[in-house]
Amino acid sequence: MSNKIKNLLCLPQNNHGKMPDPPINLYEHLPFQIGMVTNLIRQVTSDVYIRQSGLSAREWRVLAMLGCKGAMMPAQVAKDCGMDRATITRAVKNLEKLDYVFIGGDAADRRRKVLYLTDKGVEICEKIRPAMKARGLELQAVLSKTELKYYYQIMDKLQKKATRMLSEL
Repeated sequence: MSNKIKNLLCLPQNNHGKMPDPPINLYEHLPFQIGMVTNLIRQVTSDVYIRQSGLSAREWRVLAMLGCKGAMMPAQVAKDCGMDRATITRAVKNLEKLDYVFIGGDAADRRRKVLYLTDKGVEICEKIRPAMKARGLELQAVLSKTELKYYYQIMDKLQKKATRMLSEL
C-alpha cells in the first residue's frame, strides 16, 4: 500500500480530530442499535405507505394515528406520534386541504378541538391497512411467541425508563 493511501487511512492526530478515549462501540450501544433497527423498519414499512399515499411523513403519521386509534385531540396525536404541536398543526392544515381530516368539537367540552377522519381519509387508511398488517406480521414472524412476549416486556421497560429520564431533564 502506498504512503499516500496509508495517510488517508490514518486518523487525524490534532486536537480537532482525535478520537475520544476509549471510543464507544456503537454496535454495542443500545440507543444506537434501537435507532438503526427503527430506521430499517421504517424504510420497509411507513416509507412504503408514505410513497403510496403521496403524503409527507408527518401527514401520514397523523393520518395513520387517526386511522388506527380514531378521533383524537391534536395534543394526544402529538404525544403519541412523538411530534411537536406545531408540526401536527401544519400536517393537519394540509390534510384538511386534501379533505382527509376535519376539526370538530368535543361533545363533553366544546372548547376542545378534535381531529376526525373524513370519508376520504378513512378510504386511504383502509387502502393501506392490509399492507401495514402484512409488513408487521412479516417482521413479527422472525420471533417466536416467547421472544415476542419478551420483546414487548423489554420495550415497555425501556419506554418507562426513558420517560422517567425525560421528566428529569
